[in-house]
Amino acid sequence: MSVTPEMPPSAVGRSQRPMTQDDTIKWLLDRSQRRNRTVPLRRSLVQDAVEDGPRSTSKPGPLTGLMRNESALDLLLLVHAVTTGGDFGVTERSETWARATGVSFATDGSASAPVSRLWQKLERLNLITRSQDGRLTRVTKLREDGTKRPYTRPTAAGYSALDEIYFQLPFQYWEDGYHHRLTIVGKAVMLIGMSLRKAQFALPQTTAFASYYGISKSTLERGVKELTDTGLINMTGTQTYETGETRTGYGERTLYGFCPPFDLNVRKHHPKDPAPKSQGSQHTAKASSSEASTPKPSVPVPQAETILNGLRQEPVGTADIFLLPAQVTTADERR
Repeated sequence: MSVTPEMPPSAVGRSQRPMTQDDTIKWLLDRSQRRNRTVPLRRSLVQDAVEDGPRSTSKPGPLTGLMRNESALDLLLLVHAVTTGGDFGVTERSETWARATGVSFATDGSASAPVSRLWQKLERLNLITRSQDGRLTRVTKLREDGTKRPYTRPTAAGYSALDEIYFQLPFQYWEDGYHHRLTIVGKAVMLIGMSLRKAQFALPQTTAFASYYGISKSTLERGVKELTDTGLINMTGTQTYETGETRTGYGERTLYGFCPPFDLNVRKHHPKDPAPKSQGSQHTAKASSSEASTPKPSVPVPQAETILNGLRQEPVGTADIFLLPAQVTTADERR
């Protein structure tokens, strides 16, 4: 290929090399035009809760089906990031998705095979659909609960509906390299923690708690360690709770909090919510000395519904388990 004044040698060499993984991701994220640079994800991706009359039941979400396929999870998060309206679909070359997930940097057409396997995994979990768009494939995201329902933006119209609860993943997850630094277990526990939407939250490293998300106790333990080692979460204190599993009737668990900018999912108090109540000191949290000087309301754990810091929590079967908050705020996907 001859070099012309309009095409310097450096440009010629660059055009013949595939874009790097991080540059490909940046290109995709910039094209999304999300003004708030966050990705809304329904909690049902990690734990699917449904209302059954006056009670609610839960089961692990589709995330558990991705625990052995990290690249498929990476691809799903990117699809949610770049699809913002219309039919919530996107059409890109297989090479683009291959580079973005790191499964292939081939430019000879062979990248389509590994990418197709990832799409097939997501299709089996009812998280996306595929259709032909000329010579390319159009991918359309579905609702996060794996029910194969068409995707819609989380909306305030479903304020009391459990399947409308959502959290947001900031673009810094990719921009600061956490998609490289975390393994699949760290990514899964990160999503679980974000779905709790609280300034301080417990991640009880027990078999019972892990089973509510379809993961093992050891996976939960390794995920918590990854998040603390990478600085995504910090230990903020400990919490005393009532339980029938100890001789004293009380147990103690560690509380964690996300570090900025990953702390954006704190549940804000809604006018329709009951005001936080102060009813004694049976439920307490030991915080740092800077926090200890500020009085905080505390309420008993055994209530059918416990209000902490303006967040709704519902004990599920055991004192170690919390069903996640049952309220949502408006989601504007392109803010």
